[in-house]
Amino acid sequence: MNRLKSQALFLLTLLFALCFSLPALAGAVSGASVTVYNSGRALVKETRSATLPQGMASVVFKNIPATIDPTSVRASAKGMQVLGVQYKYLPISPNNLLERYVGKELTVILPDPTDANARTLRKATLLSMSKQQGPVFLVGKEVYVGAYEALLLPDLPADLQREPTLTLTTKNQTASKRDVRLSYLMGGLTWRADYTLSVNRAGDEAVLDAWATLDNSSGRGFSNASLKLVAGQVQRASGGGRMLRKANVSMEYAMADAAPQPREEAFSQFHVYSVPGYVNLAEHGTRQTSLFAASGIKVKQQLVSRYHAGAGQQGGPVKQNVQASLTFANTEKNRLGKPMPGGLVRVFMPASDGDMLLAGESSIGHVGPGGEVKLTLGQAFDVTVERSQTSFRKLGKNSFEMSWSLSVVNGKKTPQELRLTDFYSGQWNIVKADRKYSKPDARSVQFDLTVPPTAGKKPMVVNYTVQVTY
Repeated sequence: MNRLKSQALFLLTLLFALCFSLPALAGAVSGASVTVYNSGRALVKETRSATLPQGMASVVFKNIPATIDPTSVRASAKGMQVLGVQYKYLPISPNNLLERYVGKELTVILPDPTDANARTLRKATLLSMSKQQGPVFLVGKEVYVGAYEALLLPDLPADLQREPTLTLTTKNQTASKRDVRLSYLMGGLTWRADYTLSVNRAGDEAVLDAWATLDNSSGRGFSNASLKLVAGQVQRASGGGRMLRKANVSMEYAMADAAPQPREEAFSQFHVYSVPGYVNLAEHGTRQTSLFAASGIKVKQQLVSRYHAGAGQQGGPVKQNVQASLTFANTEKNRLGKPMPGGLVRVFMPASDGDMLLAGESSIGHVGPGGEVKLTLGQAFDVTVERSQTSFRKLGKNSFEMSWSLSVVNGKKTPQELRLTDFYSGQWNIVKADRKYSKPDARSVQFDLTVPPTAGKKPMVVNYTVQVTY
């Protein structure tokens, strides 16, 4: 009787082991939801069907991104309890292959010592493998260290994989086919905003088109997925998860003509855009979707020249860069007042024939409603500033007085708005100046000038004296 019980127990154990050793393979992805952050990662929620046996089982998910954060995986299904999560991916690479062949025999294609143009095949044992110094072989009774043409391996090591897999250890109430809901964080997906600002001929009004540019370098594509974009710098703890590799990206450019604009809403201290409909994201590539558009925006163009004055005596004239700038208010009064995620702004202005040409591009950070957008477009061609130090004298051990003369030339046929800003350290005070100035902060003095055309005339000159104690 005891023998029969032992045999029955053995059979039950064997059946259990056989059931548990045959994993259930999850089916195709359906209902994927992808939320992409500016930081370069995404939250993915998807549903996969699986036929699960009663009791203990392994559920294997394929088509998993190599950039997944395994610690973030969460899974649920009706009547299913998740007991463990295992992520496995050891890609097939030259280093991984050779590390598994240390101490084993392989074939090495070597230069023929008797003929410089010939090659020879030799059986060899791989003694060691170093990523920095390369492999060391035992060829016959000799140790070989040096150049080789190629390596031929008799088979593929079993633990190397062509694609990542995710395995859930589950306990199921009943045997049935059910939908498994899976969520995880992954890397290789990021987005930014790209703006086109088209300025009118008068230079005081513009149309703004905002686009979201989504980059996917994860190696995992998504079909018919719902898409959300989160704007803002969401805090990410260091050491939380791993990004295994970054794939080479082949660019694809997709634009939707007259597509519905995403719905924008506040989310915590950030903003989220829900893209209407469903999108297809290629494994490697770039996709754009419209965010919003606004017209009749009042803009202000200005030339800006900045100079950081030192504490010593200077000789000879100094030429200053003059930068073209453009600003506008992100307010409802200015027909805007929308969250503007950080990105690149390209500014276009009309030539004499009306053709819109690129006048400059500038990166911006996140600009909330009520903020101001400041763009630097490039260096001015026809307006120049040259300064000379006309006097310098020490007033004490840590104080001095110096005078400047700034000469401004405007080669254009129309007056130009120019802002001159000089920066000083320590305590300073303007003793005298022949132009009106302001102190916008504790470190700078500012001259706002309207410079008339100076072709064939004398340049506009600004003179002032400053005392500095440091």
